[in-house]
Amino acid sequence: MTVKDYGSSSQSTQPTNVQVIAPATLNAGYTFDAVYEGNTFTVTVPDGGVVKGQRFIVPFIPTAEATIMEASLLPLNSPNTRGNGMGEDSIPTGVWRDSLCDCCKFGPCHPSFLTALCCRPIIIAQLLTRMKMTWLAQRTRFRNSNSNLSDSRTEIDQRWRSTFRNIILVLVFYSVLMMVVPVPLLDPANPNAYDELSDAEKKTYFINSSIHSALSALFGFYFFYLMVQLRATFRHVYSIPEENCLCLYCGGNPRDGICGGGDGNSFCSAGVPVGVEDVCCVMFCPLCTTSQMARHTVDYEYRSATCCNSVGVTKYMDDEAYEGIENGVGEGSVLVV
Repeated sequence: MTVKDYGSSSQSTQPTNVQVIAPATLNAGYTFDAVYEGNTFTVTVPDGGVVKGQRFIVPFIPTAEATIMEASLLPLNSPNTRGNGMGEDSIPTGVWRDSLCDCCKFGPCHPSFLTALCCRPIIIAQLLTRMKMTWLAQRTRFRNSNSNLSDSRTEIDQRWRSTFRNIILVLVFYSVLMMVVPVPLLDPANPNAYDELSDAEKKTYFINSSIHSALSALFGFYFFYLMVQLRATFRHVYSIPEENCLCLYCGGNPRDGICGGGDGNSFCSAGVPVGVEDVCCVMFCPLCTTSQMARHTVDYEYRSATCCNSVGVTKYMDDEAYEGIENGVGEGSVLVV
């Protein structure tokens, strides 16, 4: 499925994976009806059964008569399902691994939480590296035309390997600039401190304060933009639909997002639909948002976190964040909330 298809609401003869929420606790083999875009189709409960409210994924195959053919289910990855035999869990698809507010799940002294709290640019750089994205939030890993392997360019595009270094350089450059452009400190206890400055000092104060404000705004917007693109990429790759802020689309299609949904908008450099929920989460709770993304790609119950490498975890493999995505679940395949 291409990026454009992700944001398109038109039907196709190719299977489209949709997310279904179990209406009740049901045994394996039980069937019930679900509705997608006004079409009723039959869902068969997968092996192991489901509990009420559990989410799972089923292929949606429209026919020429606009009815839905029954198909076998693709079970949703579960946090209790082992991933690659190394002892850690697989990465869940369809839902986040845990809640947005679970940032202290592993304690307030956990490296991922401390990095998100005290030096967020570091963990943003680590997450971008895990997802093989550049320091400008451009993806270097895409699904190819056969929709089987999602790294058609990754063998020749190695820019993601420099992401951590580049963001550290940005952080250092910003820190140095803020130090070499000093702003005179005014006595807070003296309400007339500014008036007592000479004309030359007032001019220097105004210029340096303006430079500081501009640099701070530019630096803040840069990392805000990175986080929005990063969260949208997480939802796209792991097929996590928006659950909140949908009313803000004002009748628009949430699958198209506010930009990046195959509309050729170069402002959304990740090339995936950016949702209103992504912007709101980053704007109002950047700490929780960053921490949630870090926990989603790595289960810290089985892996050791670290602050001092490019991915924030020990013994991390290059393609670990995309393990299992080639099987058809993920990469924007879930189109239904």
